[in-house]
Amino acid sequence: MLRVLFFILFLPVAGFAQSYPEPLGDTVSDYADLLAPEDEARIGAALQAARDEIGVHIVLVTIERQSYFGGTGRFADFATGWFNTWGIGDKTRNDGVLILVGHEDREIRIALGAAYDAVWDGRAQRVIDTAMLPAFRNDDYAKGLEDGAMLAIDLIARPFAANEINEDESGWSIGDIFERIFKIAVLIGFAAIMLGVMFKDWLRDFLLRFRVCPNCGARGMRVRREVLVEAGQTVDGQAVRHETCGRCGNDRSESYIIPSKEKQRRAKSSSSSGFGGGRSGGGGASGKW
Repeated sequence: MLRVLFFILFLPVAGFAQSYPEPLGDTVSDYADLLAPEDEARIGAALQAARDEIGVHIVLVTIERQSYFGGTGRFADFATGWFNTWGIGDKTRNDGVLILVGHEDREIRIALGAAYDAVWDGRAQRVIDTAMLPAFRNDDYAKGLEDGAMLAIDLIARPFAANEINEDESGWSIGDIFERIFKIAVLIGFAAIMLGVMFKDWLRDFLLRFRVCPNCGARGMRVRREVLVEAGQTVDGQAVRHETCGRCGNDRSESYIIPSKEKQRRAKSSSSSGFGGGRSGGGGASGKW
C-alpha cells in the first residue's frame, strides 16, 4: 500500500523530469508490488548469496510505468539510465545486471554492465524469453520474476565471473578484440594501483632503506612497529611505527590506530553490500508481453 501511495504522490510531478527513486534494497525493489513478502525475501536472499559467492551484483526492480518517473522514450534507454543512476555493480569491473520490469508498460529490460560483450545480450534474451515472458503472459509475475532472477545468475553472472564463453557464442570481430585488449590494459593498470594501495606500508618500509638519516647522513633506516594496545572487538587499538638509523640509533616515531575487529569485518564485507558505482553502456536485451 505504501508503494502504491508513492506512485500516487509522485505521478503529478513525474512528467516534468526523469527522476529515479532511491532503492528499496540492495537486491530487490518491488515498487509495483508484484511479489508477496515471502517471495521477495527469497529472491533477495538468493541474489545476495550469489553476490557474496561470485561478486556480481544483480538487482531486480519492478515498476508500474516508466512515465511515473518522467520516462517517455525507449524502455531500454530508461533502464540504462536507471542502471547508471544507481551505479549497479562494481565500478572497476562494470559487471552489474539490472532486471527492470514495467508492469503496465508490459515490457522487460535486462540491462548489462559495460564489461559485457555483445554475446551476453543473447544470454540476457534467453533469460527473458524462456523464464520470464511465458510466466508473465499467464499473469504469474512471482514465478517469472523468480525464475528470471535465478536464470540470470546461472546463465549470465556465474559464467561471466568464471570467464566461461562457448566457442559458438564468441564470434569476436577485430573491434571486439581491440576493445578487450583495452579493457585488459585498464584492468592491469587498476590492479597495479590496487597493489600499490594494498602494499603501501610494505613499499614505504622498503623505500625507507634508501633514505638518508637526518642525524648522521647514513643510509639504511630500519622500521619497527610496536603494538601498545591490541584491537578489541569494538574498540580500536594503538600502535607506534619507529624509523631507526642503524648507525647512530636516531629514532623517529609516529603513532597510528589499529581498527577494531568489527571495523575490519565491515571493511571486508563492504564489497558485497550497497551499490558500487558500476556503469552500463546500453547493452542487454528486452521483451514485451
